[in-house]
Amino acid sequence: MTEGPVNSPGNAPADSMGAMGAFSIGIGGIVGGGIFATLGIAANGSRGSTYISFLVGGAIALLTAYSYVHLSLTYPGKGGTVTFIERGFGRGLFGSSMNFLLVFSYVVLLAVYADAFGTYAANFFPVDQRHYWHVGHRSAVIVLMAVINLLGPSLVDRSEGFFNVGKLGILAAFVIAGLAGSGLTFSRLGPSYWVPLPKIISSGMAVFLSYEGFELIANASDRIRNPRRNLPLAFYGSVVTAIVLYFFIIVVTLGYLSFEALQRASNYPLSAAAEVFMGRPGFLLLSVGAILATASAINAGIFGASKLPITLAQMGEAGGIWDREVWQRHPAGLLYVAACALVISNVLNLHAMSAAASAGFLLIFALVNAANARLSQQTASKGWISKAGAAACLLALATLIVQTFREPEHSIEIYCFAALFLLPFVFQIIRRALRP
Repeated sequence: MTEGPVNSPGNAPADSMGAMGAFSIGIGGIVGGGIFATLGIAANGSRGSTYISFLVGGAIALLTAYSYVHLSLTYPGKGGTVTFIERGFGRGLFGSSMNFLLVFSYVVLLAVYADAFGTYAANFFPVDQRHYWHVGHRSAVIVLMAVINLLGPSLVDRSEGFFNVGKLGILAAFVIAGLAGSGLTFSRLGPSYWVPLPKIISSGMAVFLSYEGFELIANASDRIRNPRRNLPLAFYGSVVTAIVLYFFIIVVTLGYLSFEALQRASNYPLSAAAEVFMGRPGFLLLSVGAILATASAINAGIFGASKLPITLAQMGEAGGIWDREVWQRHPAGLLYVAACALVISNVLNLHAMSAAASAGFLLIFALVNAANARLSQQTASKGWISKAGAAACLLALATLIVQTFREPEHSIEIYCFAALFLLPFVFQIIRRALRP
């Protein structure tokens, strides 16, 4: 028997949604700025085996989706991941610290999206001015989206619908036009261009954030009609759709760009590939798509991440300042998230931010899998599947860290990993020491 209320058609709330609404949350969260921001990083590391790197990430996401399905059915509500970690590990130092790791991971993720937004927006300006426009745009978009979130959640909802339609439509046009083109080359995807397996895995895990987003469905699990049918469809459907879409995006990108050209355009590979078979209009179209996708991801990310400190405060895992209302808003969490993302995006390089955010989510997903394995009797699930998911996440994380140690050019990422994993504990230890 499962615990917690599970919605049925007879008691669903007024703002309930079906399978398609839940699926839209998942696919909108996954296919955001990640593929635009990180494909160049993965391709430079994995070369012809880039699609394998993304398939490995997709397999880990699917295993983790299993845990999210059963935990969401058992503990529906806005808490989502925070609730699952609390249920699995309690409110002690470890559980509370890991929930703050989730907040920090979202902050770094926002910085990744802001950097990608700045890169693609700068493409509309002369080459010798792009550096300055890149810096200006990546900072401005964080400020703008924070203001939109501060003005009201309804603006976030209305703008998200526009962003999602635009980015998915442009990506679909990119894939269809690319596959229909006459210059597509498949040889670069062959085994002769593959890299060793540890490099394939580490490259995929450095950009694992491209699959982050499906867990947002859990936050709306108490508003989904017929959840036993619709939650699995939404979770598995959004991840599988993303896997298929990413596969074809990689085929088209590597099919039209040589590895040398890809390295030169590593910050905007989709636009560069589109220019080959669609000309300058294709370059501009994909740049617009990237701007829409990354703006959407920042918009939704600030909205979701700023709510986490409020939830933690209500659970007693954070100070009351986060839950304090000002003009019917909770500005503390929003300002904190936006300010940290602004600083990180202007201090770290894209590879370091991507690897750090991916590492954070790999650890969080490992914990969610472990939580479901511990609660398998309550969630009526097969514990061995969640144990396999937890092991896959930890093995992938270990591969990423070990491979990073072997690459001196990425040594800064070791410090990023250490800071990301240790700061939540330091934060909680200090908070508990100062608590009356």
